[in-house]
Amino acid sequence: MTHSNRYRGIITATCTPIDSDGNVISAVVAAHVNAQIDAGITGICPVGGTGEFTSLTERQRIAVVESTVEAVAGRVPVIAGVLHPGLQDAIKASKDFLRAGADSVMVVTPYYYRPTQQGIIDYFRRVSDAVDGDLVLYEIPYRTGVSLTPDTVLKIVESTRTVAMKACNPDLQQQLRVVQAVGERISILTGEEGVFPVHVAMGAVGGILAGSNILPRAWTRIFDLAAGGNLQAAAELHKKIAFATDTFYSEPNPAPLKAALQMQGLDHGPVIAPMMPASEACLARLREVIPDALEIERECGMAQRT
Repeated sequence: MTHSNRYRGIITATCTPIDSDGNVISAVVAAHVNAQIDAGITGICPVGGTGEFTSLTERQRIAVVESTVEAVAGRVPVIAGVLHPGLQDAIKASKDFLRAGADSVMVVTPYYYRPTQQGIIDYFRRVSDAVDGDLVLYEIPYRTGVSLTPDTVLKIVESTRTVAMKACNPDLQQQLRVVQAVGERISILTGEEGVFPVHVAMGAVGGILAGSNILPRAWTRIFDLAAGGNLQAAAELHKKIAFATDTFYSEPNPAPLKAALQMQGLDHGPVIAPMMPASEACLARLREVIPDALEIERECGMAQRT
């Protein structure tokens, strides 16, 4: 199996638009997806952490994936997040999302239990054996409490239908060793916006990012520069948008992002409990930074066309 270029570039981890009655707002999903693809985004990842997977009902999750698949209409891959900690729930959600039309499922390492490395390998083998579709391995140890060794990643890749990995491990040495172990076999996609250019320089072929909800062209430009070997220019642009990125994550994700999207005319509704809406201080800061951030976004769009 080759990952070729199917999972490459900037893939946006989208927010979930929910109305006051708990219904997925399909029109907003479609408008946002179309804007993202028009901006050069190469994939859409609904119902991950940014999509509030753990707060949604099963019905809502499936509705988000269905709406996303319909809006994407085959133009880019749809990678549906599966953030259950338990095997049977993860298998069922994966089957539901693939049946709804997702191209692959992004399965997080099982959390809460603190399993051994062999237990994690066995877990992903069981998911892969039960599901008729491709897997994206999702490692995010600062949320799950579980970190994967490069050897564990290699064994999972060798024995499952894993085609990509969202790597959110801030340990740069760990990231480099994972790239060395499996980078020629699967797509390594970073989720660490703070060190994104460095991860690309080490061999990541893109990223699954939340900040690209607001700045898709800027993140695409950063990736193109870094992947093209111009790390200095990538780092300079990365630094240039840091004021906005810092604001997007100044309070728990996705509250600031949902507020920023609303300011751009894409009302995604409130975050779901136990999350809290963006504070007044955060909203004030967003109003301050978004105009300058969107000017950078416009400049990056012009650079894409030249």
